[in-house]
Amino acid sequence: MLLAKRLSLYVVMGLLICLTVSRAGAQQPKVTPAWPENLPVYDHIVIVLEENKDYEQIVNSARTPYISKTLCAEGASLTKMYGEEHRSEGNYFWLISGSNQNIGFRDELPSKSNPKDYPFMGPNLFEQLLKKGLSCKGYSEDLPAIGDPVEKVGYYARKHVPWVSFGNIPNGKTVEDSSHLRFSDFPKDFSKLPTMSFVIPNLIDDMHNGHTAVSVPAGDAWLKTNLDAYYQWAKTHNSLLIITFDEDNNGGPGETDPADARGITKQNRIPTIIAGAHITHGDYEEGRGVTHVNLLRTFEAMYKLNRCGKQQANALKAGMTDDYIITDIFEPVR
Repeated sequence: MLLAKRLSLYVVMGLLICLTVSRAGAQQPKVTPAWPENLPVYDHIVIVLEENKDYEQIVNSARTPYISKTLCAEGASLTKMYGEEHRSEGNYFWLISGSNQNIGFRDELPSKSNPKDYPFMGPNLFEQLLKKGLSCKGYSEDLPAIGDPVEKVGYYARKHVPWVSFGNIPNGKTVEDSSHLRFSDFPKDFSKLPTMSFVIPNLIDDMHNGHTAVSVPAGDAWLKTNLDAYYQWAKTHNSLLIITFDEDNNGGPGETDPADARGITKQNRIPTIIAGAHITHGDYEEGRGVTHVNLLRTFEAMYKLNRCGKQQANALKAGMTDDYIITDIFEPVR
Protein backbone atom coordinates (compact mmCIF):
# COMPACT_ATOMS: atom_id res chain seq x y z
CA MET A 1 0.00 0.00 0.00
CA LEU A 2 2.79 2.39 0.96
CA LEU A 3 4.58 1.64 -2.32
CA ALA A 4 1.40 2.34 -4.30
CA LYS A 5 0.97 5.71 -2.54
CA ARG A 6 4.56 6.65 -3.29
CA LEU A 7 4.15 5.72 -6.94
CA SER A 8 0.96 7.82 -7.16
CA LEU A 9 2.78 10.75 -5.58
CA TYR A 10 5.65 10.46 -8.09
CA VAL A 11 3.18 10.38 -11.00
CA VAL A 12 1.43 13.54 -9.76
CA MET A 13 4.75 15.32 -9.23
CA GLY A 14 5.88 14.31 -12.71
CA LEU A 15 2.71 15.70 -14.26
CA LEU A 16 3.15 18.98 -12.38
CA ILE A 17 6.73 19.28 -13.60
CA CYS A 18 5.65 18.61 -17.21
CA LEU A 19 2.90 21.23 -16.98
CA THR A 20 5.29 23.77 -15.50
CA VAL A 21 7.86 23.18 -18.25
CA SER A 22 5.16 23.33 -20.91
CA ARG A 23 3.80 26.64 -19.62
CA ALA A 24 7.27 28.11 -19.32
CA GLY A 25 8.04 27.03 -22.85
CA ALA A 26 4.81 28.56 -24.13
CA GLN A 27 5.86 31.92 -22.71
CA GLN A 28 9.16 31.98 -24.60
CA PRO A 29 9.17 34.40 -27.56
CA LYS A 30 9.68 32.88 -30.99
CA VAL A 31 13.01 33.79 -32.51
CA THR A 32 11.85 32.85 -36.01
CA PRO A 33 8.38 32.03 -37.39
CA ALA A 34 7.16 28.45 -37.60
CA TRP A 35 7.73 27.90 -41.30
CA PRO A 36 5.71 25.32 -43.25
CA GLU A 37 7.34 21.93 -43.51
CA ASN A 38 5.86 21.10 -46.92
CA LEU A 39 8.01 23.42 -49.03
CA PRO A 40 10.68 22.03 -51.33
CA VAL A 41 14.19 23.28 -50.64
CA TYR A 42 15.74 24.07 -54.00
CA ASP A 43 19.40 23.67 -54.87
CA HIS A 44 19.18 26.69 -57.17
CA ILE A 45 16.64 29.46 -57.81
CA VAL A 46 17.12 31.98 -60.63
CA ILE A 47 14.91 35.09 -60.56
CA VAL A 48 14.71 37.34 -63.63
CA LEU A 49 13.43 40.86 -63.01
CA GLU A 50 11.70 42.43 -65.99
CA GLU A 51 10.30 45.95 -66.25
CA ASN A 52 7.02 47.82 -66.36
CA LYS A 53 4.43 45.54 -67.90
CA ASP A 54 0.83 44.73 -67.00
CA TYR A 55 -0.25 41.13 -66.43
CA GLU A 56 -2.31 41.09 -69.65
CA GLN A 57 0.63 42.32 -71.72
CA ILE A 58 2.68 39.23 -70.87
CA VAL A 59 0.63 36.21 -69.80
CA ASN A 60 -1.04 34.32 -72.68
CA SER A 61 0.02 37.03 -75.10
CA ALA A 62 0.91 36.35 -78.73
CA ARG A 63 3.91 38.62 -78.16
CA THR A 64 5.42 36.28 -75.57
CA PRO A 65 5.56 32.81 -77.16
CA TYR A 66 8.31 31.58 -74.85
CA ILE A 67 6.79 32.85 -71.62
CA SER A 68 3.24 31.88 -72.54
CA LYS A 69 3.71 28.61 -74.42
CA THR A 70 6.59 27.21 -72.39
CA LEU A 71 6.88 28.75 -68.92
CA CYS A 72 3.17 29.43 -68.31
CA ALA A 73 2.18 26.18 -70.02
CA GLU A 74 4.41 24.17 -67.69
CA GLY A 75 4.68 26.36 -64.61
CA ALA A 76 2.57 28.36 -62.16
CA SER A 77 1.26 31.84 -62.95
CA LEU A 78 0.36 34.12 -60.03
CA THR A 79 -2.72 35.95 -61.27
CA LYS A 80 -2.97 38.43 -58.38
CA MET A 81 0.61 39.55 -57.80
CA TYR A 82 1.29 43.21 -57.08
CA GLY A 83 4.24 45.56 -56.96
CA GLU A 84 4.51 47.89 -53.99
CA GLU A 85 5.07 51.24 -55.65
CA HIS A 86 5.82 53.41 -58.67
CA ARG A 87 8.56 54.02 -59.81
CA SER A 88 10.85 51.08 -60.46
CA GLU A 89 13.67 51.24 -57.95
CA GLY A 90 11.79 50.74 -54.69
CA ASN A 91 10.23 47.47 -55.87
CA TYR A 92 13.67 45.89 -56.24
CA PHE A 93 14.42 46.77 -52.61
CA TRP A 94 11.06 45.38 -51.46
CA LEU A 95 11.86 42.03 -53.07
CA ILE A 96 15.19 41.50 -51.33
CA SER A 97 14.59 43.30 -48.02
CA GLY A 98 10.86 43.78 -47.35
CA SER A 99 11.34 47.56 -47.44
CA ASN A 100 12.05 50.32 -49.94
CA GLN A 101 14.72 51.58 -47.52
CA ASN A 102 13.15 55.07 -47.72
CA ILE A 103 14.87 55.79 -51.01
CA GLY A 104 12.00 57.93 -52.31
CA PHE A 105 10.15 57.62 -55.60
CA ARG A 106 12.50 59.38 -58.03
CA ASP A 107 14.69 56.43 -59.05
CA GLU A 108 17.68 58.20 -57.52
CA LEU A 109 20.66 56.28 -56.22
CA PRO A 110 20.42 55.84 -52.43
CA SER A 111 23.75 57.64 -52.04
CA LYS A 112 21.99 60.72 -53.40
CA SER A 113 18.52 60.35 -51.88
CA ASN A 114 19.42 59.01 -48.40
CA PRO A 115 22.98 59.91 -47.44
CA LYS A 116 22.31 59.37 -43.70
CA ASP A 117 21.24 55.74 -44.17
CA TYR A 118 23.63 54.73 -46.92
CA PRO A 119 24.99 52.09 -47.21
CA PHE A 120 22.09 50.13 -45.76
CA MET A 121 22.83 47.60 -43.04
CA GLY A 122 19.37 46.12 -42.47
CA PRO A 123 18.46 42.45 -42.97
CA ASN A 124 18.13 41.29 -46.55
CA LEU A 125 17.92 38.05 -48.49
CA PHE A 126 21.58 38.07 -49.54
CA GLU A 127 23.08 38.42 -46.06
CA GLN A 128 20.54 36.04 -44.53
CA LEU A 129 21.49 33.30 -47.02
CA LEU A 130 25.18 33.92 -46.38
CA LYS A 131 24.63 33.57 -42.62
CA LYS A 132 23.14 30.14 -43.32
CA GLY A 133 26.19 29.07 -45.28
CA LEU A 134 24.29 29.44 -48.56
CA SER A 135 24.90 31.88 -51.41
CA CYS A 136 23.20 34.63 -53.41
CA LYS A 137 24.51 36.71 -56.32
CA GLY A 138 23.20 39.17 -58.88
CA TYR A 139 24.03 38.95 -62.59
CA SER A 140 23.54 42.23 -64.49
CA GLU A 141 23.69 42.46 -68.26
CA ASP A 142 26.19 45.09 -69.52
CA LEU A 143 27.72 45.72 -66.09
CA PRO A 144 31.21 46.88 -67.16
CA ALA A 145 33.19 45.14 -64.41
CA ILE A 146 32.60 42.88 -61.42
CA GLY A 147 31.70 44.97 -58.37
CA ASP A 148 31.50 48.23 -60.35
CA PRO A 149 29.31 50.78 -58.45
CA VAL A 150 28.82 52.95 -61.56
CA GLU A 151 25.36 54.56 -61.78
CA LYS A 152 24.74 54.11 -65.51
CA VAL A 153 26.79 53.09 -68.50
CA GLY A 154 25.41 52.09 -71.87
CA TYR A 155 22.22 50.12 -71.22
CA TYR A 156 23.18 49.15 -67.66
CA ALA A 157 21.42 50.99 -64.80
CA ARG A 158 22.37 50.54 -61.16
CA LYS A 159 18.88 51.56 -59.99
CA HIS A 160 17.85 47.98 -60.84
CA VAL A 161 20.61 46.48 -58.68
CA PRO A 162 19.67 47.00 -55.00
CA TRP A 163 22.30 44.71 -53.47
CA VAL A 164 25.07 47.20 -54.30
CA SER A 165 23.52 49.61 -51.80
CA PHE A 166 23.90 47.33 -48.76
CA GLY A 167 27.03 47.43 -46.64
CA ASN A 168 26.43 43.87 -45.38
CA ILE A 169 26.48 42.28 -48.86
CA PRO A 170 29.98 41.49 -50.16
CA ASN A 171 31.06 43.41 -53.24
CA GLY A 172 34.62 42.50 -54.18
CA LYS A 173 36.34 42.39 -57.55
CA THR A 174 36.18 38.67 -58.34
CA VAL A 175 33.42 36.13 -58.96
CA GLU A 176 34.28 34.46 -55.66
CA ASP A 177 34.13 37.50 -53.37
CA SER A 178 31.49 39.70 -55.03
CA SER A 179 27.69 39.53 -55.15
CA HIS A 180 27.61 42.07 -58.01
CA LEU A 181 28.50 40.17 -61.18
CA ARG A 182 28.15 40.59 -64.93
CA PHE A 183 25.64 38.44 -66.77
CA SER A 184 28.60 37.09 -68.72
CA ASP A 185 29.70 35.54 -65.40
CA PHE A 186 26.53 33.41 -65.24
CA PRO A 187 27.92 29.84 -65.08
CA LYS A 188 27.60 27.60 -68.11
CA ASP A 189 27.75 24.69 -65.67
CA PHE A 190 24.48 25.35 -63.84
CA SER A 191 25.46 23.16 -60.90
CA LYS A 192 27.94 25.93 -60.00
CA LEU A 193 25.20 28.56 -59.62
CA PRO A 194 24.64 30.11 -56.18
CA THR A 195 21.68 29.00 -54.10
CA MET A 196 19.80 32.05 -55.36
CA SER A 197 20.57 34.25 -58.36
CA PHE A 198 19.03 37.48 -59.59
CA VAL A 199 19.31 38.19 -63.32
CA ILE A 200 18.93 41.81 -64.45
CA PRO A 201 18.57 42.29 -68.22
CA ASN A 202 19.76 45.62 -69.62
CA LEU A 203 17.45 48.53 -70.47
CA ILE A 204 16.82 47.12 -73.95
CA ASP A 205 16.18 43.50 -73.00
CA ASP A 206 14.04 44.08 -69.86
CA MET A 207 10.90 44.88 -71.95
CA HIS A 208 10.59 48.46 -70.65
CA ASN A 209 11.84 50.82 -73.34
CA GLY A 210 10.31 51.26 -76.77
CA HIS A 211 6.91 50.29 -78.13
CA THR A 212 5.34 47.25 -76.47
CA ALA A 213 4.93 45.55 -79.85
CA VAL A 214 8.73 45.55 -80.14
CA SER A 215 10.08 45.51 -76.57
CA VAL A 216 7.96 42.61 -75.30
CA PRO A 217 8.76 40.12 -78.11
CA ALA A 218 12.43 41.15 -77.91
CA GLY A 219 12.51 40.54 -74.16
CA ASP A 220 10.73 37.22 -74.56
CA ALA A 221 13.27 36.12 -77.18
CA TRP A 222 16.13 37.21 -74.88
CA LEU A 223 14.76 34.99 -72.13
CA LYS A 224 14.56 31.99 -74.43
CA THR A 225 18.04 32.53 -75.84
CA ASN A 226 19.74 33.15 -72.51
CA LEU A 227 17.81 31.14 -69.92
CA ASP A 228 15.91 28.29 -71.57
CA ALA A 229 18.93 25.99 -71.27
CA TYR A 230 18.96 26.63 -67.53
CA TYR A 231 15.19 26.11 -67.33
CA GLN A 232 15.33 22.74 -69.11
CA TRP A 233 18.13 21.69 -66.74
CA ALA A 234 16.27 23.01 -63.68
CA LYS A 235 13.27 20.73 -64.24
CA THR A 236 15.36 17.65 -63.50
CA HIS A 237 17.85 19.16 -61.05
CA ASN A 238 15.75 20.42 -58.12
CA SER A 239 15.94 24.00 -59.36
CA LEU A 240 13.59 26.84 -60.24
CA LEU A 241 13.19 29.73 -62.69
CA ILE A 242 11.07 32.74 -61.72
CA ILE A 243 10.11 35.57 -64.07
CA THR A 244 8.66 38.60 -62.33
CA PHE A 245 8.37 42.36 -62.87
CA ASP A 246 9.05 45.44 -60.81
CA GLU A 247 5.81 47.32 -61.57
CA ASP A 248 3.03 47.53 -64.12
CA ASN A 249 3.05 49.67 -67.26
CA ASN A 250 2.76 53.17 -65.82
CA GLY A 251 1.57 55.31 -62.94
CA GLY A 252 2.57 58.29 -60.86
CA PRO A 253 5.25 58.04 -58.15
CA GLY A 254 4.31 56.69 -54.72
CA GLU A 255 3.21 53.53 -52.96
CA THR A 256 0.42 51.71 -54.78
CA ASP A 257 -2.73 50.02 -53.45
CA PRO A 258 -3.87 46.57 -54.67
CA ALA A 259 -7.43 47.38 -53.57
CA ASP A 260 -7.65 50.74 -55.38
CA ALA A 261 -10.50 50.67 -57.88
CA ARG A 262 -9.48 53.86 -59.69
CA GLY A 263 -7.39 52.08 -62.27
CA ILE A 264 -5.00 49.24 -62.93
CA THR A 265 -1.89 51.40 -62.51
CA LYS A 266 -2.99 52.26 -58.98
CA GLN A 267 -3.25 48.53 -58.20
CA ASN A 268 0.13 47.75 -59.78
CA ARG A 269 -0.70 44.18 -60.86
CA ILE A 270 2.29 42.42 -62.39
CA PRO A 271 3.03 39.07 -64.07
CA THR A 272 4.94 36.43 -62.12
CA ILE A 273 5.64 32.94 -63.46
CA ILE A 274 7.34 30.21 -61.44
CA ALA A 275 8.54 27.15 -63.36
CA GLY A 276 10.88 24.23 -62.81
CA ALA A 277 11.10 21.21 -60.54
CA HIS A 278 8.23 20.30 -58.17
CA ILE A 279 5.81 22.87 -59.63
CA THR A 280 2.12 22.10 -60.17
CA HIS A 281 1.00 23.79 -63.39
CA GLY A 282 -1.87 26.27 -63.20
CA ASP A 283 -3.10 29.79 -62.47
CA TYR A 284 -3.06 30.77 -58.80
CA GLU A 285 -4.87 33.69 -57.17
CA GLU A 286 -3.30 33.19 -53.72
CA GLY A 287 -6.32 34.44 -51.79
CA ARG A 288 -6.42 38.25 -51.74
CA GLY A 289 -3.18 38.25 -53.69
CA VAL A 290 0.53 38.54 -53.00
CA THR A 291 3.37 41.04 -53.34
CA HIS A 292 7.14 40.93 -53.74
CA VAL A 293 7.26 40.65 -49.95
CA ASN A 294 5.27 37.39 -49.99
CA LEU A 295 7.69 36.03 -52.58
CA LEU A 296 10.49 37.00 -50.19
CA ARG A 297 8.64 35.27 -47.32
CA THR A 298 8.48 32.10 -49.42
CA PHE A 299 12.24 32.11 -49.96
CA GLU A 300 12.79 32.74 -46.25
CA ALA A 301 10.55 29.79 -45.44
CA MET A 302 12.36 27.45 -47.82
CA TYR A 303 15.76 28.15 -46.34
CA LYS A 304 14.67 28.76 -42.72
CA LEU A 305 15.82 32.39 -42.71
CA ASN A 306 14.81 35.21 -40.40
CA ARG A 307 12.29 37.64 -41.78
CA CYS A 308 13.39 40.81 -43.53
CA GLY A 309 11.25 43.95 -43.32
CA LYS A 310 7.46 43.85 -43.43
CA GLN A 311 4.51 43.88 -45.79
CA GLN A 312 3.64 47.13 -47.56
CA ALA A 313 0.94 49.05 -45.63
CA ASN A 314 -1.68 49.21 -48.41
CA ALA A 315 -1.25 45.51 -49.14
CA LEU A 316 -1.89 44.77 -45.45
CA LYS A 317 -5.12 46.79 -45.58
CA ALA A 318 -6.13 44.82 -48.68
CA GLY A 319 -5.79 41.55 -46.74
CA MET A 320 -2.33 40.48 -47.93
CA THR A 321 -0.75 39.51 -44.65
CA ASP A 322 2.92 39.67 -43.76
CA ASP A 323 2.75 35.97 -42.86
CA TYR A 324 1.45 34.64 -46.17
CA ILE A 325 3.74 32.12 -47.85
CA ILE A 326 3.12 30.65 -51.30
CA THR A 327 2.74 26.89 -50.90
CA ASP A 328 -0.02 25.63 -53.21
CA ILE A 329 2.04 25.80 -56.40
CA PHE A 330 4.48 23.15 -55.17
CA GLU A 331 4.05 19.41 -55.45
CA PRO A 332 3.61 17.74 -52.04
CA VAL A 333 6.94 16.91 -50.46
CA ARG A 334 7.29 13.13 -50.16
